[in-house]
Amino acid sequence: MIREFWVENFLSIKERQTLNFETRLKEDEWASVDMGGEKRVNKLAVIYGANASGKSNMLVAIQTVFEILFYHRTNRQNPVVSRRPFALNQEVPTRMFVSFYANHKRYDYDVLYTKDHIIDELLEWYPNGSKSLFYERHYVSQEAQASIKFGTSLNISSKTKDAFLQNTLNNHSVLACFGKNSFSEDAKQLADLYYWIASYMHEINSQKGLLEKRMKSIETKEKAKRFYLQLLQKADINIVDFYTETITEKIQRPDFLVFDNDSHASEDGVIQLERVKVYFVCQAGKDKFTLSYDEQSAGTKKFLSNLSALYSAITDNHVFLIDEIDSELHDDLLLYFLNVFLMNTKESQLIFTSQETSLLSEDLLNAHRDFVFFAEKNREGAYSEYTRADEYGLHKNLSLYKSYRNGRLGAIPQLGSPILYLEDEED
Repeated sequence: MIREFWVENFLSIKERQTLNFETRLKEDEWASVDMGGEKRVNKLAVIYGANASGKSNMLVAIQTVFEILFYHRTNRQNPVVSRRPFALNQEVPTRMFVSFYANHKRYDYDVLYTKDHIIDELLEWYPNGSKSLFYERHYVSQEAQASIKFGTSLNISSKTKDAFLQNTLNNHSVLACFGKNSFSEDAKQLADLYYWIASYMHEINSQKGLLEKRMKSIETKEKAKRFYLQLLQKADINIVDFYTETITEKIQRPDFLVFDNDSHASEDGVIQLERVKVYFVCQAGKDKFTLSYDEQSAGTKKFLSNLSALYSAITDNHVFLIDEIDSELHDDLLLYFLNVFLMNTKESQLIFTSQETSLLSEDLLNAHRDFVFFAEKNREGAYSEYTRADEYGLHKNLSLYKSYRNGRLGAIPQLGSPILYLEDEED
């Protein structure tokens, strides 16, 4: 789970902007997780704002800091990340910080970087409740290896330290070395963190795509299939069963398509491709009928896609980032999805953006205003600013929805007159 994140000089974000997911509310234990030391972290966070306000950019920033930690670079010419700094600060380094819990241990990661290299990174952890150094590195020069120091609490050998030193390029993190090299067993603490990121920290909208193959994989898994069918019925979608079919399609290979192993194609250039098709059994009264996945509504497809993340979140502890979670979903169905997530997960976390303002009128968000963040574009500096809803000092009896719609919380578009003047001006 992510406890806190802040970023400076990234995309539409100029000055340091912080998302803090800690909560002081203890009465609704289902809404947050006790991380020890009287620290509770919210399971849910939603970012509201007008178009182009920077909602999605904050999710991208969170994804990016874990990409820096996790992905290694193949050569020294690769950029650290592909995303740009703030447009008016192109030559200024970007800085990010994330405090998160992995395998029930807290980690704090601070990184300063340019397009070409990481200037500094500091990773600290709390193995026994007290802060200890995991590692720190500092940039020396383009030709030289970075200066790296490992904490004594890791108990790694000099040989392992040297291996990390030799394989850490200036454009990726120390931890990322674990993804491209073999290390001895004394690197266990680095391995544990690396594999946690790989398994439980998901990229934005990672639940999208390849839905047909996922449905095929759960067709024979009783628990997973029961989950999907139960949620589809509870959501008032009249699907009572589903099954898959693998079909083989033959297409003529285009001239520009070349396989390393040409066994995919026959002598006449025909390619055989396997495709999974999903069919849903629907019920209307006493009658049943079958529809393919392609024939389902856009809202049903979106709900099915979100169920993939929900099932993972309930059966294990994951962090999901979802952009525009409300698209193509009825507001009641979205609210139901969020309540199922909160009521049935243990230590999973969902951070998402939304423009479904009706959610702000619901008790769920009014009682947990620390779930809600508002993104607003500073009109003079063209940069994004973020504020948590409980920082506005609104009385508990005031509706977030009405306050937002009335402009008291900002983060709404400032629209001009609907009257347009298209005629050419007379000289």
